[in-house]
Amino acid sequence: MLENFSLFALALVCFISASIYPLASEAFVVAFVINGFDKNLVFLIASIFNTLGALSTYILGLFASKFILEKYFSKSIYKIRHSKINFKKYGLFFAFFSFLPIIGDLFVLALALNKYPFLKASIFIFLGKAFRYALLIFLI
Repeated sequence: MLENFSLFALALVCFISASIYPLASEAFVVAFVINGFDKNLVFLIASIFNTLGALSTYILGLFASKFILEKYFSKSIYKIRHSKINFKKYGLFFAFFSFLPIIGDLFVLALALNKYPFLKASIFIFLGKAFRYALLIFLI
């Protein structure tokens, strides 16, 4: 039972670290592996829930931009939407590198503001997050 609770805590930390509060989910993942948890299970939980956390940022950017973001950050939103970056062409790279600290969240937000397709964003965000955790877990 304690193991199931621990895995739930890992899922929660990975979700939150990719959404609203900057936590170092990598430290938790490494701690779980060092303490004998199954590497494959830790990899799956961390990758999936970190992706879901990033997608919550995407959804926030998609739906809240009209109500909150444009009201308080209208100049920044204008710059993101009218930047010379071609999100249709290079969006998959922004999605993949969303695992990067600090700027990764901005990448996801920019994808949402530029209406990059949700399914493509989801796939490449997951691949990027999984890549990071695979390096971290399987190189220990």
